[in-house]
Amino acid sequence: MTKYLKISIYILVLFIIYAPSCVDEQKAANREDAILVETKNNIRAEFETDYLTEASLFAYETTAKQKLSDFVDYLHILADTSLDMSFRAKAGEMINGAFLSKNVSLQLALQKDEPAREYNVHLLIKNGLENKLSLSPFSFNSIVVHKPLHRTGNTSYEGTLKFSQNFPLPNQPEQILNSISRSAGVYLIKEDKIFGADTLKIWSVRLGEIR
Repeated sequence: MTKYLKISIYILVLFIIYAPSCVDEQKAANREDAILVETKNNIRAEFETDYLTEASLFAYETTAKQKLSDFVDYLHILADTSLDMSFRAKAGEMINGAFLSKNVSLQLALQKDEPAREYNVHLLIKNGLENKLSLSPFSFNSIVVHKPLHRTGNTSYEGTLKFSQNFPLPNQPEQILNSISRSAGVYLIKEDKIFGADTLKIWSVRLGEIR
């Protein structure tokens, strides 16, 4: 009887110990589900809204300036023949994703006022990967918002950035050979993004023509 009594006590103790745990686990699961639903609702409220606040537009303009700055870094990687091709190809993907389309025109030549070869995004990436890109080294500086993002349709905003394209002297990067004032279009459009099992239509920043 003693053995069976001990077994019964063990079972009772296990039940007492684990029964609350099961309840806690269920509560935790319910809490996680509630948090997930609330998070999704917050994402929808923030990113799927049709009308953006001034604070949101300012944040997107800041993102656009960063994208323009990143473009130069990716272009350097794309054109660097000493790097592994996988890195260069990834840089090409990042450049392609930064612009409104692969057909966007880009003026990046040293002489702005003289006839110069103009690239579109697709040709720039293609020539870069094929080691045929002939561009003088440059940097973008003093990037500012020239025309703030403004609504142009039910699902679009447009604006313009101004900046300096600086060309350094060969072997003397601290010395500027030439500086050209340029502009870049900025577009804020709605795109489908997949979040788990859901698809949300959120705002995305894209760059336009560089002139």
